Amino acid sequence: MKQAYLILCVFFLASMSGCLDGRENNQEFNFEVKTNLQNGTIIETYVDGERESIQECHFHFEFSSESDSSRISTYGINNSDTEITINAKKDSTINLTISHHGLYRILAFAIDDQGYRVEKSITIIVELQMEWREEGTSEPKPMPFKSFNTGSQSHPSSTLITSFVKNPSITDDFTGGRPVEITWNIADELNEICQSHSDEVGDGETVEWKTIYFNTIGTHELQVNYDEGQDLIDIEHILHIQYQTPETS
Repeated sequence: MKQAYLILCVFFLASMSGCLDGRENNQEFNFEVKTNLQNGTIIETYVDGERESIQECHFHFEFSSESDSSRISTYGINNSDTEITINAKKDSTINLTISHHGLYRILAFAIDDQGYRVEKSITIIVELQMEWREEGTSEPKPMPFKSFNTGSQSHPSSTLITSFVKNPSITDDFTGGRPVEITWNIADELNEICQSHSDEVGDGETVEWKTIYFNTIGTHELQVNYDEGQDLIDIEHILHIQYQTPETS
């Protein structure tokens, strides 16, 4: 009788162990998520120092599951301080708009009908291009740019700057236009000059300055100083804040 009882206990524990293992394995499920793009560029345009337009970046996350769609109840993404979820039974797409440059690690996840959660990490890069125009000025306004966004997981790798200064020809003046002397400066928050370049713009001519700037901490200004001359000038800046793709991405 005692031996039969021990055999029965062993059989019962073995059967319970099998049930636990099956439930643990049953928690695992798979899902896929794809994005329409992983790199984007925000474009901001400025006229006479005022922002005229902004073209934001729009990301679409498409979720699917070939084998476990029936048990998944929720899809979602988490972007640091923002979480968006959808009903997986009714929808499969999440839209995310980003209006600040940076390197973002998006956490995509799925939750089943028992509350079990599976996560996947997606890295997306959003760069910034600023386009700046001023016309007919002898007092160009400084162009401020913020290299680092606090929501980003990484600092930018560099800032590319292309700047044009034009001295339009005066056609209704018999004496003709005069050359203008200018100096470009990149200044930091303490107004210390980090880079500088000087040039002369003849009547009807355009000069260009191209540079790459590696200080990506804090706020800076791109300045054009009108050093000497009489003619009004036109300014055009194109500034691009760029990021390096992580090796693990």
